[in-house]
Amino acid sequence: MLIRGASGGVGMAAVQLGHALGANVTGLASSANLVFVQEPGADRDFDYATTAPSELGKFDVILDTVGNRLAEYRRLLASKGRMITIAIDSKAPISALMFIAVSTIFGGKRVRFFGAKFSAEILNDLTSSVEAGALRPVVDTIYPLSEIRAAHTALEKGGRRGKQIVTLL
Repeated sequence: MLIRGASGGVGMAAVQLGHALGANVTGLASSANLVFVQEPGADRDFDYATTAPSELGKFDVILDTVGNRLAEYRRLLASKGRMITIAIDSKAPISALMFIAVSTIFGGKRVRFFGAKFSAEILNDLTSSVEAGALRPVVDTIYPLSEIRAAHTALEKGGRRGKQIVTLL
């Protein structure tokens, strides 16, 4: 399993859940976050800035939280592999959407854009994972609502470690 953006909030949860389910987890993150990605269970980690996709090998599952270079990473799928992206590159949204559309039409169900649909069952499963210690929420920074601009700027910069939280009270 390859996780692009492994040090972010969603990536960290995916690393932990993949590890708990017995997957061989490979994380892509910035060089500053490589050790951080290993702690919750990444078996291998690579600096996305210095590692070409072609150096990574094949994967049964690719979770993309970044939203760019989708075609390059799609080439890493094993013959029956699946790729899920939860992000669209804001600098090239048309090309990313076209890639997903073409992959869906001509590639079967190998590439999908994911949008969350929560249910009580899913939330109960996540709660059980947290209580069992298989999933540990990772928080990078907590901002008061008055600093929401700073929170958004930090998120756009990338390189975060876990979730950004904005408190309303």
